[in-house]
Amino acid sequence: MIAWAIEALIASTLLMLLVLVLRAPVRRVFGAGVAYALWLLPVVRLLLPPLPADWQPSAAAPISRAAEQVTVMFVDMAGAAPTRDVAAAPDYGPVLLAIWAIGAVGFIGWHLIRYRQFVRSMLADARATVFGPVRVIESDSASGPLAFGIWRKYVAFPSDFKERYDADEQALALAHELTHHARGDLIANWVALVVLALHWFNPIAWRAFRAFRADQEMACDERVLAGRAANVRHAYGRAIVKSAHGGAVSAACHLHTINELKGRLRMLSKDRVSKARLASGAAAVAAVALVSLALTASGTQAAERLRSQVKASIGVDLAQLDAPKAPVPPGAPQAADLPPPPKLAEAPPAPPAKPEARRHTKIIIRTKDGKVETIDTEGEDIDAELARVMPESKIRVMVPDVIEGKCADADGKPLVKNERRDGKQVIIICRNRIERLASDAKWQAKRAEIVMLRAGEIQRHARMSALDSVRAARAGIVANRDMSESARAAALKGIDQAIAELEADAAKAK
Repeated sequence: MIAWAIEALIASTLLMLLVLVLRAPVRRVFGAGVAYALWLLPVVRLLLPPLPADWQPSAAAPISRAAEQVTVMFVDMAGAAPTRDVAAAPDYGPVLLAIWAIGAVGFIGWHLIRYRQFVRSMLADARATVFGPVRVIESDSASGPLAFGIWRKYVAFPSDFKERYDADEQALALAHELTHHARGDLIANWVALVVLALHWFNPIAWRAFRAFRADQEMACDERVLAGRAANVRHAYGRAIVKSAHGGAVSAACHLHTINELKGRLRMLSKDRVSKARLASGAAAVAAVALVSLALTASGTQAAERLRSQVKASIGVDLAQLDAPKAPVPPGAPQAADLPPPPKLAEAPPAPPAKPEARRHTKIIIRTKDGKVETIDTEGEDIDAELARVMPESKIRVMVPDVIEGKCADADGKPLVKNERRDGKQVIIICRNRIERLASDAKWQAKRAEIVMLRAGEIQRHARMSALDSVRAARAGIVANRDMSESARAAALKGIDQAIAELEADAAKAK
């Protein structure tokens, strides 16, 4: 179980890196919603169980016999001769496991306490404006429009919401927060926090969490703006800029935070993604998910290579973490420690001999090439039995072979096959089936590239429309005297950077 958990954490980290690389090109070609769906990969990998035991390249199951006395011996033919006095190596596994568990529980507990305080402050001076499945409130503690709550759903607006926002901006801000509730984004935030708690020591996971939240907001923007006219996009851009603030609670969904300003404003120039492109994007994401999960699943050849790399890097053999500890027989008492035998005047008569039970000796051998084998023998003298089975010529191989090969191609077949050849079990990794999945993903990417080239002209017009919208938003901020100087300076700094980048993009597109 411990080895599987470590493999799952490493594999989910690799999938986080894969999503961080793919999210930007996928968003440009297929839309923000498809890029947001990529973040399911690390979560699914953490929940993915290991492959069945008969698929894994492990030692054969032990053999048990009833009504017989069995002696188990462990022999290492690759090292020194066996001895009864074995010094146990220090086991740091429980200590590391305790540190990891304390960090994970402390992380999620801190977020639960902070979220509870946040909800109390929001509801302490709240004034309800709309009642229903989602309650809309105004609160002095809200710095901008936001959504929170899973069982009791809320949308909160600041107290000056009606003075700062016009009618169109108010409607779009409310639509944005209601879309978060409809999509289940509040539940997704808690799932992401649990994943981050499991990876609390991992800087890649922290970077992935920030990217996940950015993709979540862009996907919500995309749904709200789907099919909207240019003037509505202008109003939406103004609402985003007016809501600019720095603080945010991880479990809630805020309309805007400062560090996402440029990416959110670029979304104003995106047209609605067609159903054909959405279907192509879903197919490409499904292909990537199938291949990546198959290659990172516990028990595959890739997982075995990962274990080998971990052992070479940090000297920890993951396969031995879950292996049962070999019993160490007690040392034989020394002659000096034995009490002197009592002196008897006359030896008692010997009791009648009892028929002794049948005994078996089970010898588990690790050979010089690293294979593990089990041999059952009969007899009372363990040393004699050991000397009899030690020659390598008498060792019978019990471990299945793992090879790569070409399997009969057919839809719906697994990527791994089990066969029996010459009386031995053989596990075959179907290379042709895995390559076919990878080629399907490449074909989808090529088709997406063609669609992107045809959409170049549309994107150029969209960039100019976005530039006009951002300029209009900037003029509105300059003319708004209700904003504080610090808030206006922060908003203008970000929007000026966005204007510069949009102008650069428009110049390159000419």
